[in-house]
Amino acid sequence: MRLGLRRLLTTMSAMENKAPSMLASPKTQDPLFRRIEDVHHSLNKPYGRILDAGTGGHSLKWLVTLPNDAVDCITAVTADATSGEGKGASDKQALLDTSRGDALVEGSWCSGNAPEGAAFDTILCDYLIGSMDGFTPFMQDTILGELKARCAPGALLHVVGLTPIYAQLGSAQYKSLPAAEKVVVDTARLRDACILLAAHRPYREFPASWIIRQLERSGFEVLTPWKSYGVIWKHATIKRQLDVARRKLPHFADQSVAAAMRGQIDALDASAKKLLGDTGVTYGADYVISARLPSSAGE
Repeated sequence: MRLGLRRLLTTMSAMENKAPSMLASPKTQDPLFRRIEDVHHSLNKPYGRILDAGTGGHSLKWLVTLPNDAVDCITAVTADATSGEGKGASDKQALLDTSRGDALVEGSWCSGNAPEGAAFDTILCDYLIGSMDGFTPFMQDTILGELKARCAPGALLHVVGLTPIYAQLGSAQYKSLPAAEKVVVDTARLRDACILLAAHRPYREFPASWIIRQLERSGFEVLTPWKSYGVIWKHATIKRQLDVARRKLPHFADQSVAAAMRGQIDALDASAKKLLGDTGVTYGADYVISARLPSSAGE
């Protein structure tokens, strides 16, 4: 998972309580990926030709465990195979079955450098849209249309994303938050501030409502209900995000600002240890939104 956050299932249907189907991997523990398996099971739809449109080590490790009889081939695309999640996928490239046509491809959507590809039956966007500001900013409204052009008739597209932690939060709402939840918000703000002061680009998440609107505008049929999963923030979770901020400090143009920011990071780390510990607090949510491309204009 891109942010390294532990997921907690907060909404559960009767279907999700059933035993794993022939379209599910017995190794799947991630509730978001299990949800995708359940969607395919409910529609009795094999995965066929899979496009992992923004691959990482986490998603690739899951995809290769899917039942062989339900998968034709996997094409995993990353904008950068040398760092971040792209490197995670590159490190696990040996898991791919090249004899059936599996491949790891480097390319960037909406940039003129998108990979060529066949029509896919299943497309996975695992935190892809939230990461686009780091590679192709201001193109998020076009990505679903570009992926639609890679879809076979009747294809399923699954969008996994994170509800924005602070972007929709007003001043009054922030002030009313419990102290533990403020630590989460302050961490996200501080991390992104450090990324910007290092002259780098932070990711930008989008709410589920925006994703649904763009899917419908692109001609997809959104399958309901879509699912949300609360995120548990422990001290260890916060520390990972603060470590991102720390790694940006040497890149600051003004090291006196970096020194002051280091003090803020250390203070926030101490607060998180005291308020969150190993129990944590649930704040924000991941979501899985599945959509289908109609097989014909009449559907």
